[in-house]
Amino acid sequence: MELSGEYVGPDGEQERLRVFCDGSGDADSLQNLLSGVTQMKELVSDFFGPLAQPEAQGRVARDEALDAESPNEPPESGRDF
Repeated sequence: MELSGEYVGPDGEQERLRVFCDGSGDADSLQNLLSGVTQMKELVSDFFGPLAQPEAQGRVARDEALDAESPNEPPESGRDF
């Protein structure tokens, strides 16, 4: 048994991730699958971690820039007196 995934980047480059779920003959097939899923999660995190980090940093920088542009003003009550 195996789990596989494929990522196609914006430039069209393909990256394949593959995890084999076969264990010893005594092990339960479901346990092998669960172990494979855990390994695949780690591979995906390792693969996408560096890609997501700059995006998250850019998002924080944009949010900070927006906060600097609009000072905190008290919310309007919606009443005209």
